Amino acid sequence: MKSKIFVLVGALLGVLNGALPARASDWYVAPGGAGSGTSGAPFGRVQDALNVAQAGDTIIVRPGTYNETLTTIRAGAAGAPIVIRAEQGPGTVLVTALGRVATINHPYTIVDGFIFDGQYGPDRTIRVTSTANFLVLRNTEVRRASRNVLEIFGPTGVLIENCLIHHALQFDPIEGRLDAHGISAGPVHDLTIRNTEIHTFSGDGLQVDPGRSAPGWTNVLVEHSRIWLQPLPAAENGFPAGVVPGENAIDTKAGSGFPRATIVLRDIVASGFKDLPSSVPPNQAAFNLKENIDAIVDGVTVYDSEIAFRLRAPALVLVKNAVVFNTLKAVRYENDITNLRFWNNTIGVNVPTVFEAASASPSGLDIRNLLVLGPLPPEASGGSNLSVDAGAFVNAAANDYHLAAGSSAID
Repeated sequence: MKSKIFVLVGALLGVLNGALPARASDWYVAPGGAGSGTSGAPFGRVQDALNVAQAGDTIIVRPGTYNETLTTIRAGAAGAPIVIRAEQGPGTVLVTALGRVATINHPYTIVDGFIFDGQYGPDRTIRVTSTANFLVLRNTEVRRASRNVLEIFGPTGVLIENCLIHHALQFDPIEGRLDAHGISAGPVHDLTIRNTEIHTFSGDGLQVDPGRSAPGWTNVLVEHSRIWLQPLPAAENGFPAGVVPGENAIDTKAGSGFPRATIVLRDIVASGFKDLPSSVPPNQAAFNLKENIDAIVDGVTVYDSEIAFRLRAPALVLVKNAVVFNTLKAVRYENDITNLRFWNNTIGVNVPTVFEAASASPSGLDIRNLLVLGPLPPEASGGSNLSVDAGAFVNAAANDYHLAAGSSAID
């Protein structure tokens, strides 16, 4: 009984001496502010709020343009991240600088509702270092870099959600087109890109681990997203109008000395990967999946491209529920790739070559339930594959490949 009394007394003394957990703070920022960060006297710079914010705090940024560069100062915590959000929602806050606009060095940071504009300066618009674990980038636009727009090194648990990533364009007067990716990731673990649009780049929409860095990457998920190129409507950062500057929607590299990397690509629309500059090697593809990876591609749509799927050993790839149309080649399989599973896919109008072998044998292919508008290719001689005419679909002329009532392809 005596020990319980001592515990109660100790707890009461702790309360009286201020030992209760500190309450999270809200810090306010507004253009032209010169105060201490309260709602009535906001800071004038976002960096001022970053300098004081602690784990669990929220930085609330009012509409306007902020000409500054941002760097995180300290970490949030699990269940108590540092949140930086636009007070009035996406598109109302522009943070801009010539080159690097933001560097995220610390874990448990949430960025919500911003526009980051690098003005085509000679740097990445946002750099996410390997210590920035569990970053959330949400409802945010990142644009205009002469390098990668969003460069992620090797953190764990990054989520990019409801974002717009665009205009990564690097042009050298002597060398011409140079790679600048929408998103470049190093040896990441548990990277998720969801409900995001990536366009207008002179490299790839997403390139994973161009340096094949230790300890290797794994568990990348891209879903419900769109990645595209088109001829530039006007001259842009050294590129003339009419040029399609980039290479692939998604390109993988993975070192052979590490465990197999895993990637899932789900419900992605990719278009425009063709008509590339002469400085780009031939055989450009929407999905260029290669090296030491296990890849699942599910429910994607590819059109207006040179190649939909360029697949190279030793990658192990499953493509299912895909639709391909207006594309020169649906699949280019290379380097004696084995265990390439191509299941439940539809080939629509204007796909003159369904499969192209490049130093590879059809014996490495497992093709099931392939539906082709036109004749079946030799690789698809199995009994589950079917050749149909346009009447099998609701409206093939409008690229609606849902099955029409009574279609021979049903079941």
